[in-house]
Amino acid sequence: MPFKVGAAKTKITPTPKMGPVYRAGYKMGEAEQLAGVVDDIFLRCLTIENETARVVFLSLDLIGLFRDFTETLASALAPRGIQPEQLIVATTHTHSAPDTMGLWGPSIDQSGYNDQYGEFLIKTSAETISEALAAAQPSEALFAYEECDLGVANHRVPDELSLALWLLSFKSTQGTVGSLISYTAQPELTPRHDDKISAGYPGEACRLLDEQIGGTTLFLLGVCGAMEPEGCEKGYAEAHAYGQRLAEKILELTRKSARVPTDKLTIMRKEVKLPVENPGFHLMMEAGVIRTSQKPPDVISTISRVRLGDLTMYALPGETFPGIVAGVGERGKTLFINQANDSLGYLIPPEQFRAEPAEWAEGHHFTGHELESLGRTAGKIIRQSLLQFAPA
Repeated sequence: MPFKVGAAKTKITPTPKMGPVYRAGYKMGEAEQLAGVVDDIFLRCLTIENETARVVFLSLDLIGLFRDFTETLASALAPRGIQPEQLIVATTHTHSAPDTMGLWGPSIDQSGYNDQYGEFLIKTSAETISEALAAAQPSEALFAYEECDLGVANHRVPDELSLALWLLSFKSTQGTVGSLISYTAQPELTPRHDDKISAGYPGEACRLLDEQIGGTTLFLLGVCGAMEPEGCEKGYAEAHAYGQRLAEKILELTRKSARVPTDKLTIMRKEVKLPVENPGFHLMMEAGVIRTSQKPPDVISTISRVRLGDLTMYALPGETFPGIVAGVGERGKTLFINQANDSLGYLIPPEQFRAEPAEWAEGHHFTGHELESLGRTAGKIIRQSLLQFAPA
């Protein structure tokens, strides 16, 4: 068996004693205080090691996390010998979980970030990673990929779709230890006007796959920029049904999975400097509403590259449009993870960036992604950095 692999998961649904938490995802500056639970949210961990390298994947049922979280977590894990560059901290981007960034408070000048919950997440993440490392066992990697439309639309450029669906599972002599799964649809099926917690379609898919294939399943969001799901904002039943469809397709992939041919494992990280051109973000960062240690005019973020056998994975710090990654790497062997180690909003190709974005309106498809972007330049820099980082 070429790898040692461990997995673990922990519930991260906030408790009342943590104080008020606000619902992140839809209503920036006018969010509801969370008051109930449709389904619990979790963090899930998968650790992969060989004789020369270690990679730690963490997937949390949250809207997003800034780079500060990854760096603080790395400091907490330093006694275990874990380095910051070994971490891939991803969020599923569910739109029905606590605000972990600050943008979704009850008013535009009040942060929605809850310090006690943030501290709980760091502590719980470190403990879960330690649990996964302690449980590691010899495993082999199996992979399957296809492009599949589960109901996705791009209302900006209709023929520009990202449909990558993939499964990377790890099996020991005892069965499945854990799996990484990915799809591209934005987790925006839960209702806009509500006060409940839900992991959305990614959580439902992981719950079902844990039961049906065993081990711990981690959802990693693919290239999701402008990828609106069919049934957007229709409700929890629609979110669960979408997750069920995803789980069914992943089960089909298990029957097509092939062993990853080599035991190669490397991880590299590259820093990128991105200008904050969005004036709203400027104000909220300066005021401390957005809870990040970084301040305008620039932020420093990262891109990570994981090479496992003949696969290459890029972990990207936001929600990339398809044009940002177009032509990078071999199709079906080069995989892109959004919302990883940072959450910097939409990364839009400069030629698609609109100087006057469309404001959101009830009953209409959202196309004003520029309002939730650092600005025109960030997407260009991420693409240039990707092309420079890509292996020859």
